[in-house]
Parts: sequence; structure tokens; C-alpha cells
Amino acid sequence: MSVCLVLPLKSLHEGKTRLSSTLDAGERSALIGRLLAHVLDQAAVFPGLQNTILVSACEDARARAEQRGTRVLDEPVPGLNPALGRALLAARALAYDKLMIVACDLPLLDADDLRCLAGAASRQAIALAPDRTGLGTNGMCLPAGIDFPFSFGEDSFARHCATVTQLGFQVARVERARLAFDVDTYADLRHLHTLERARVTR
Repeated sequence: MSVCLVLPLKSLHEGKTRLSSTLDAGERSALIGRLLAHVLDQAAVFPGLQNTILVSACEDARARAEQRGTRVLDEPVPGLNPALGRALLAARALAYDKLMIVACDLPLLDADDLRCLAGAASRQAIALAPDRTGLGTNGMCLPAGIDFPFSFGEDSFARHCATVTQLGFQVARVERARLAFDVDTYADLRHLHTLERARVTR
């Protein structure tokens, strides 16, 4: 079945505000750009950049994604969830069978994680991948033909599970460490640096 991967990104220049006490604006922008590049690298392996859409109000982010061969969508109505609703309609118009949504700040993400998330979704089940806390949603895959009211934001995982059940689908919970690890706080950033130093040492 064909899969469309959607990558929502707020901005290359205005995101990661919870790291403002640790990183200045330029450093935060560089971090966001590095994380986006990594996710695009994995998307190039699966499902392919031609099957990937970056959704962002940030013109620089869209330009960077287009240079890599990724489709892009603007965010004319502010807010992640309305933007994802537009992406779902776009995927449906392009005749994709599944819509997969993955966060852009996953530094450990691997293409195998994307394959696993896509494979967990079916006509009966919607795949949901929580973050490390179990509260947020770092990934989702669902049939492109259904109307799904996205609820990304704080504590979104429980809301998404409830919506899946209300729509008559099963929840396929995808627990993968690389998919669960995002970078939002100083503790996350410090853990990432520890992992990177260990990798260099090996």
C-alpha cells in the first residue's frame, strides 16, 4: 500500500523555545535545521522524498525541503492540527492509501522505524507512537480515506487513542526507542550529546 509521510514543522527560526535558556536563537535554529535534515535523510530511504510532504508556515523550511525533492504545503491557517487536516486531503487527492505523520525533531529516527509505523496501520487499526513520557504523540499512521480530527499538542496521546476508538478502529501502539526520543528540553539535549559522544568514542 502506498504511504505518504507528512512532516509538520513550526519554523526553522522560532521553535524550541524551551531551550532558550540554554541555546541562543541562532543555535536553536541550527539545531532545528540539523534535526530536520536527519529526518529527511531517513525519509529518503522510506517512503522516499517524492512521497514526503513538509507542512510549515516557514518559507525557509519549505525551500530547504523542496531543494531535497520533498513536496511542501503552506500553513495558511495558523495551527498544527488544521495544517495536518490539509495534508490529509492532499494525500487523499494524490491517491495514497496511508497517511503517516512523524515529528521533525527525532535525532535517532531510522528508516526502519518509519517502516514499522507504516506497517502497523491497517484497515482496522491506526498506528500511534508515543514519546518517551507516554503523553505526547511522535508518530501516527492511518488510512488516508478517513476523516481524522488531529489533536496534537500537550498530552495528545490519550486524546488520539480515544479518537481512534470512537472512530471504530483499533489502536496499534508502536513502541520504538528511536521514534520516542525527541528534543524539547535541556535534559533531552544533554542526553543527545551523551549519545553522540559515546558514538564517537566507539
